[in-house]
Amino acid sequence: MKVLVDYHHADLYESLAMLFEDRFGWELYRPYGLEWWDDGYWNYERHMPHGRDIAAQYLSPWGSDKDLGDHFERDDESHPGRILKLLTLEQALEVDIVIASLTENEEGFHRFAKSIGAKFGLQLGNQGTVNRYDLADFSLFSTTREYTPWTPFVFYRQEFSLKDFRFEYPPTESDVAATWVQCLPSAGEDWDRFTSLAKATPELRWFHHGHCNQDSGYWRSNVRTTPELAAQMRAARIGIHFKQWSDGYGHVIHNLFAVGKPVVATASYYADKLAAPLFVDGETSFDVQTRSKDEVVAILHRLSSDDDFHRRISENAAARFSEVVDFDADADAIRAMFEKVL
Repeated sequence: MKVLVDYHHADLYESLAMLFEDRFGWELYRPYGLEWWDDGYWNYERHMPHGRDIAAQYLSPWGSDKDLGDHFERDDESHPGRILKLLTLEQALEVDIVIASLTENEEGFHRFAKSIGAKFGLQLGNQGTVNRYDLADFSLFSTTREYTPWTPFVFYRQEFSLKDFRFEYPPTESDVAATWVQCLPSAGEDWDRFTSLAKATPELRWFHHGHCNQDSGYWRSNVRTTPELAAQMRAARIGIHFKQWSDGYGHVIHNLFAVGKPVVATASYYADKLAAPLFVDGETSFDVQTRSKDEVVAILHRLSSDDDFHRRISENAAARFSEVVDFDADADAIRAMFEKVL
């Protein structure tokens, strides 16, 4: 089976490659070339003044791409060893399944799928989107949804490498509290919480990571690969996760529990989201939204100084991830869905 999916999030795409290629033995492709935009199939940010330039970031060729005749190939810089396969509009005429993971692409990708006789599906990973269930032959939900379609669907978690995101103890940077929430210094209340707690716990070194706000005074790095990110998480003593916007699946929060970090987080925000079962307050994580600053500071002091307490919370976090997340079962459910659809 040949599957075409729009590309916009490296870890989402890797999860689909792990599903379709590694588990199912199918072939996964992404669109290649601005013909996808010009012909009205790729419509993400089309309403923006420079929409075509934005599309070019996802669709344009790279000089290092390899032409294999019936498709192009590119090394995945985020996931070393993964080869991305790309199709021009003409090369995509024989795909079997077309999936839109961006809301704006749903109508265009549906039109393309129906023009070539392919099945069309949705992949949803963000809260609160309004989607064209009426167009879909199937849906893959890695987020909670208030409403579900009448066609086949599966709720699942996006897979990632448990070899990279593994639990190991003790952490090698025993004085580090770190966050991987993108652009946290732009988040107002949550950034103020981060800096306030950092100043109140001088025994810990506090860092944020990512491509934003590198002049914040707390920025550490913007790594290029997911294995590097996983190594940073494994090394840190405490995971900090202050986020109150735009999370559905939540790769970072799932990653933190997979590596067994005690997580100090805005856990209440996640009550209606897919990651909610991971947060067991006082056992795997600590909710800053239900505690005073002084209470949170006391917890941080204890996590930094009490090794037995820290180890217990770390082991609880890793064990809870294993209880909640089952990538094998998710893949089986998706395979069963496709047996009905195809």
